[in-house]
Amino acid sequence: MKVGSVRQRLIQVPLGAARGGSGATSLQVLHVTVRDTDGAAGTGFTYSLTGGLTAARAILGEVMTPLTAGMDLLDWVRTWRTLWDLTHRLGRGAALPALSALDIAIWDLRAHRAGLPLFRLLGAHQDAVQVYGSGRSTHAMTDAEFVAGAVSYVDEGYRAVKLRAGALGIERDIARLAAVRAEVGPGVALMVDCNERLDLAQAHRLACRLGDLDVAWLEEPLRSDDVDGHAQLAARSPVPIAVGEHLQGRFEVKQYLDRHAAAVLTPDAPLTGGVTEWLRIATLAEASSVAVSPHFLPELHVHLAAAAAAATFVEHFPLLDDLLEETLTVRDGVAEPPARAGHGIQWDKAALDRFELSPRNC
Repeated sequence: MKVGSVRQRLIQVPLGAARGGSGATSLQVLHVTVRDTDGAAGTGFTYSLTGGLTAARAILGEVMTPLTAGMDLLDWVRTWRTLWDLTHRLGRGAALPALSALDIAIWDLRAHRAGLPLFRLLGAHQDAVQVYGSGRSTHAMTDAEFVAGAVSYVDEGYRAVKLRAGALGIERDIARLAAVRAEVGPGVALMVDCNERLDLAQAHRLACRLGDLDVAWLEEPLRSDDVDGHAQLAARSPVPIAVGEHLQGRFEVKQYLDRHAAAVLTPDAPLTGGVTEWLRIATLAEASSVAVSPHFLPELHVHLAAAAAAATFVEHFPLLDDLLEETLTVRDGVAEPPARAGHGIQWDKAALDRFELSPRNC
């Protein structure tokens, strides 16, 4: 079966109050629909919290779509490599998100053609995945709100929660984290995400204090470009170090693995090369005895986590909710991939229309 058409749409959604540790108030989504010559369709996407997806849209339209139209679906991995090589001189920043969106759509279409949920097509290692709560913790919250957000996840049955730190000073952050630990008790896993806010000295001080709170991992304490700093920190930290949401492709990830700079990887399929590259990263992690916990986007990532032997958690974060007809169902802190064919994401077509940017605004 051959690809008949590739359609792309640029969506921009105001988020209202800042979400997560980045403080983002706007979301851009490059939404891609691939149809085969029989009319079957698959959808994919990439996203940005800082704008700039017009560049990815241009690369997708001018470079990638002409080489994809008419392609046999079984030839996708070969075409993927051709597109990677063709855009190599452009850098990863815009080209790889564009390739990611196209890749996810191709895999969704292939799963639809096979009549299988995506995780089954990829080869399921597990039928359900643990989920940790991550969307109810920001630096702007009062201490009481910070604790209440974590407790609300526990009340809903989650057994793991991620909290933000790094913006208020170490002593204030430790006090807030300790208050959460005291409230939820020892049976709940706590992760801490600094969103690249610290230097090495600050990160080491924080890591040493987190050991007393039995923290499951410390995520992105330093800039993601600083492999050496993460390696030094990992060698001295009493808690595991996590990194990955800003890494693009297996070669950037391999630098961390070679330096033993992370014990947990958090790759983001719509940014790091789609399903194809995410699975390669998961295999590298497995070979290095490193855990994988994908970043954001549980409706997609639940399939990839179920298909990866090294995967431990999926992250609950309400990023795409305004564009979806339904979100992932989580019961007692566990989620099962949808049983329907493909990745199962149910897009709200009216919302896509409402938030679409017209070409003259792109």
